[in-house]
Amino acid sequence: MKTLVNFILAALCFSFIINEEIVQREVLITKESFLYIKGTSNINTFTCVYDAATLSRKVIVSFTQNNNATHYKNVKLQLRNSGFNCGNRGINNDFHDLLKTDAYPNIHFELLQTVDKGNTIEALVAIEIAGIERRYTVPVETNGELAPIEGLLCINITDFGLTPPKKMMGMIVVREDIEIVFGFDLKVTD
Repeated sequence: MKTLVNFILAALCFSFIINEEIVQREVLITKESFLYIKGTSNINTFTCVYDAATLSRKVIVSFTQNNNATHYKNVKLQLRNSGFNCGNRGINNDFHDLLKTDAYPNIHFELLQTVDKGNTIEALVAIEIAGIERRYTVPVETNGELAPIEGLLCINITDFGLTPPKKMMGMIVVREDIEIVFGFDLKVTD
C-alpha cells in the first residue's frame, strides 16, 4: 500500500512538471550595462570595472513560471578576469593573483531563479570563482520591465578559497568582504 501511495504522489508531481510551459526568449545585454567589484584595504578602497563592451551580447533565456517564482535553465554569463580594470597595473596584477587567473581565467554567473516579493525581486544566482561555486540570494531592483536590472551582492572571498593579499610585509591588507555591483540593460530581440 505504501508503495502505491508513493507511486501516485510521484506521478502527481511529475504531471505538474510536465504541465509547466518552458518559455524561451532571446535577450540582448546592451553596452549600457555595467558590472564592477568594490573592495577595501586597511589603507584605501579600490574598484575593478568590467569592460562594458564585452558585456554586450545575446543570451537565450529559457524559463518556467510557477506562481511568483521563475525558474531559469542555462542562463549563464562568463566574465573574463582580464576584462576587469582596477585602475593601475599593480592593483590589476594583485587582482589577477587573487583570482588565480592563470588557472581560472573566468568568473561564471548563472541565474537560477527569481522570486517576486511584491516590492522587490530576489534572484538566486550561482557564482563560480577560482573553480569554487557558491549560491547567493540577491535583492534586485527593476522598474517592472526587463531593464534596467540592478543589484548589489556582498561576498566573502574566503568562501571561494581565496586569501586576501597582503603588501609591504603585511602593512597593507585587503579585507575579505567585497561588493559586486551590477546593472544590466536588457532588450528582448525576438
